[in-house]
Amino acid sequence: MTTKNKVLLLRIIHEGGDIKLLRHHNISFREIGEMVETSIDEGLLTNSDDIITLTDQGKGFLDSNIGIIKERDKSKWIELDMKNKIRKLDKDEVFLPAQNALSFLK
Repeated sequence: MTTKNKVLLLRIIHEGGDIKLLRHHNISFREIGEMVETSIDEGLLTNSDDIITLTDQGKGFLDSNIGIIKERDKSKWIELDMKNKIRKLDKDEVFLPAQNALSFLK
């Protein structure tokens, strides 16, 4: 289990979120279960009355490593929209698009 995946798991449990984010990172349900068991064994999580919560050690680990999951490079999470890109215009040129030519207006 990578540190990034561990931080994602702890954040999801801390915020009461959904595991779809872990599934988005191609982590199977079996692997998520193993991650939870490993985190419980490491003392980051506790399982009491069928409720999984963060321990103080888990909160400290999450706080110290939260920067790992924050994506800084916009090119990794913002997709270029090439079909609506226009050519570079001169300073004196005005661009008037046809209403049916722009796909984001549909």
